[in-house]
Amino acid sequence: MQHILSIVMILSGAVVMLFSLVKTRELHILTPFIPKRSKTQIILAMRLHRGLMLFFLLGYCVVAGLFFFRLSFVGEFLVGLVFLFGAAFVLLGLHIQARMLLEIKNTLQGLLPICSSCKKIRHAEGDPHDPASWSTVEKFISAKTSADFTHSICPDCLKRLYPGLYK
Repeated sequence: MQHILSIVMILSGAVVMLFSLVKTRELHILTPFIPKRSKTQIILAMRLHRGLMLFFLLGYCVVAGLFFFRLSFVGEFLVGLVFLFGAAFVLLGLHIQARMLLEIKNTLQGLLPICSSCKKIRHAEGDPHDPASWSTVEKFISAKTSADFTHSICPDCLKRLYPGLYK
């Protein structure tokens, strides 16, 4: 009875892994929304993660077959291999989650309190009357995202500020 229970549990793991493989397609639909700065790394990690899932699915089926034919000496080695790769699978999954959460954190959302005159932005927890609560747009965005700034002058400002240079 214990032998049959082991096979049922292993095959149940295979079904869960198959379901997980189907659900990963939902993550791949979101890849166009990943910022370019980390898109290649995240997609590569997701492919490796999917490859490990396929390895597990195949591993579960092979181990179940070995247990069914009572070849436990080979099955024990493969179980050890599955556990080893399981640790790598979990670590890689955490890496992918951390990268995606970091990208979400580095995306500005919601309303930004901005001065209608000088365009400084007030920090969400800051006092509107405290000058230290306000920072330039460049400083604010650089602190909240991985964006960097370079400066130039638009044609309207060039004409207004330097009329002699405007052509």
